[in-house]
Formats: sequence, C-alpha cells, structure tokens
Amino acid sequence: MKKSILLFAVALGMLTACDPIKDSKDMAIDSFTASNLLDGAEFSQYSDQACTTPQSDGNWIKYSVPKASSVYIYYLKADGSEFKLTSGSAAGVFNFVPARGSDPNQTIYFRYINANGEETVASKDFTVQVASELKPEIRLIASNDYGKKTWKWDPSITGAVWGNMGYQPGDGKSVGTTGNGQWWGVTSTDEFNGQLQHTEDGTNHGDGDLDAYMEFTEDGLINAYDAKGTVIRSGTYEVKDYNPAGEMKVGDLVTNSILWPYEINSGGNIPGTYEIAYLTSDKMTLVYPDGGSQGAWGEASFWHFCSSSDIKGMAYGYDDKGKDWTWDTGATDGVVWGNMGYQPGTGASVGLESNGKWWGVTSEEEFMGQLNHTNDGNAHGDESMDAFMTLTPDGIITRHAGDGSVINSGTFEIVEVTGNDWKVADLNTTAGTILFPYEINSGGNMPTTFEMVYLSGSKMCLVYPDGGSQGAWGEATFWHFKAK
Repeated sequence: MKKSILLFAVALGMLTACDPIKDSKDMAIDSFTASNLLDGAEFSQYSDQACTTPQSDGNWIKYSVPKASSVYIYYLKADGSEFKLTSGSAAGVFNFVPARGSDPNQTIYFRYINANGEETVASKDFTVQVASELKPEIRLIASNDYGKKTWKWDPSITGAVWGNMGYQPGDGKSVGTTGNGQWWGVTSTDEFNGQLQHTEDGTNHGDGDLDAYMEFTEDGLINAYDAKGTVIRSGTYEVKDYNPAGEMKVGDLVTNSILWPYEINSGGNIPGTYEIAYLTSDKMTLVYPDGGSQGAWGEASFWHFCSSSDIKGMAYGYDDKGKDWTWDTGATDGVVWGNMGYQPGTGASVGLESNGKWWGVTSEEEFMGQLNHTNDGNAHGDESMDAFMTLTPDGIITRHAGDGSVINSGTFEIVEVTGNDWKVADLNTTAGTILFPYEINSGGNMPTTFEMVYLSGSKMCLVYPDGGSQGAWGEATFWHFKAK
C-alpha cells in the first residue's frame, strides 16, 4: 500500500499589523491498487438476511474489507450500467439475486475513493443461486412474462391515491377494492402540491403527480419516475412473509423507493416497510400503521396503485392451471354478446361502459334464441351464464359448457399492441374456442383473430369488426368476459 501526504495550511488574517499565523498537519492518505484493495477481505454467503444459515451459493453475502474505510459495492447490468448493492461501510451484508437465466457465476465490484479523489475498483467472483422460476409474489409485483412491471397511481378506488385511514377496518381486500376505512386522501396533482409538509424536504420531486409511475423488476430493483420518465429515486425491494390467504395483509414490501413514500403527518418519515393489504395482477394497496404499530382504527397511511403493463399475466395468470373467464353479466345493461358500432371511442369505454352497443344477449334463454348465428344451429353449452373458457401460460385455450364439460380446445396467442387507445392486443385462437365464438349475422363464421379492446385482472372485452375490417361505426361483434 502506498501513502501520499496531504498538507493542510490554515491562515488567519489579523486585524493588527503582524504576520499571519500558519498551522500545518500531515495526514496519511491510503492509495490502493485493484490487486491489493481486497487483501485480507473476508466473504461468506448465507440463505437468509440474518446470516444464520451458511450456504455456498447463498444470495446474502457478508463482507469485510479491512484495508478500506468504506466501499461502494455494485454489479454491471446487461446494458453495462452499474447497479448499487450497498455503500458506505467497509463491512456489512448485501443481497444479490441475478435475473432468471443468468449465469450463477457473477462478478461483483468494489470501489474505493480516497481523500485525494483517487479511485480504485477491485472485483471478485461469486457463485450465487439463480431462480429457475419466480416466487408467486414476484410474479404478481414484477410480472412472470416480462421480468418487469409498471405501477401507477390508482384513482379508481375512491378517487384518492394516498392519504390516511383507520388501521385494519376490515380485511385487506376491502381496503384495496373499496377503500374501506379511508378518512382523507389526495385526488390530484394539485392536491399533492398542497401536502408538501409530509415530505422530507418540502418538495414535490415529481412523484406527487398522478402521471408518475414506478417499475419493479424480477431481480429486486425498483425505480420511481416522474411523468416525463425522469428517475426520481432508485433502490431495491423485497417481499417478506408472503401469504396470499392473509386476512389483513398478504405480506410486507421492504423498500425506500415507492412513489411518494411518506408516512402521513410524520414530517417526511419514509417507513421502509409497507404492509401489502391487497395484491393482484393489476392492483396493489399498501398500508403503513402510523408510527409502525397501531390498534384497530388507529391512524394509518395508504397508497393505491394499479398496473396495465402485464397483459399476459392478467390474461392467463401466473401458474400452470391458467385462468378461467366466464360471461360478464355485470357489464353495462347485462349484455355479454351482441353487435355494436365499430370504434365508437376508446377500447376502455367499450369494455367498461359498453360504448357503441346496438343490441346484446343478457341470459341463457336469449342465447338459445340466437342459434341462427352458430355454425350448425345447435346449442353447445356455452350459452349458459356459467360457461367459461380457460387460458393457460403454455398457450392452450379450452372452452367449457356451464356444467364444466369441455366443448373443445385449441391454441391461442396474445399479440400486444402499444400506443393504441382502441385495443391493447390481438387474441389469435384456433377457430371456435372462445365462448359463443360466432360473428353476429354471419351465418356461423368463427373468427380466429379478436381485438382485445380492454383487459384488466377482472374484465376482458373482445371485438371483431364484421368481415374482419370495418370503418368507424360499421357493424362489429362484442364479447364481455369476467374472471371466474
């Protein structure tokens, strides 16, 4: 190890006519090379954060770099950019979980900068566990198909996206779906700007904007962005104690990097651990009991988020059994199949409000009066409001009658569409495999490509422009489904 000398001189100007007083002090400054920075360093790997269970390829790595006063530890992402694992202390613990498909042999880098600003970077190779499949909670929060998922503010619950509530007013689902227990909340960007006393520095960093968003990745990273896509904060996250059957919460989200991460009425406290009251493919509600602990109906903070970026996860779920879709009798006017004017507005307005509807079937009895639209004039069992179709991740679609028996099956493909207000994807299928798969007024034509104009975790709306192509307000067929 080399030493360099830093000379500090302090000159005091005197009001009297005399020579200034000078003081000097020698300070030794450490200088390392890449080859000796890690001399004497110790590393051990564990399967748990508490470092109680040693594991040769564990993802929790305990380190000590005795020659340095502090280090910055990072790895290089696929795009060549750095991602910080930890920084500050020369000893501690960090977590490193490579993305699926990564090589278990990974290189981690250690950066030291001395008081002269001289930088040294050393590296060490580790063998760590690489997940062959994602945990169920990570599939929900970060997507199984894409490896990342975008979450935005969700004003659809009560209009409020962040605010206070009575703690544990009922089960977590009621908080996440109806806003049960809410006392007060922010409903707009302007209202966020009026609540800056709740931040750590009195500033809206851009996440107090209803168009702000955050992205979770499968390898435990999280970025929060303002409405223009500028990064506000970055960090890591972990879901602890996940239990989908939990009554009050399904787990804890450990992170400092969500949108507007502040506990209400706390002067800017960022809790770091949030209770996940509700989590589905497209909805996430977080709760923090003020002060970290509260009895029933004590004050708590809430956050409502939604996601529309995981099209495939919403369509067929996150496990091999897939997802069942049945007739959506709760659609506007109760219609589930019928005709409409093509492209009367946005796809969401069709899926949620039946915009453009001309006529539709509302019951099994009405379906039985429309067998002239089938290919053979016969009922097949999917006229029942209990009929359903199953989509599985391996691309199989199965059409079931109301009694659960299989009518037929085939394959499907979801082809996503971006930047389009009318549809989110095209659903390509084997002919005759969705429920009542007939184009209206066509003599039994069974299309193989449907426009998916709306999709959420609970609703799906398909449209087929009659003849395969139509101008605005030309006749089209629609189908309204809901998750079973």
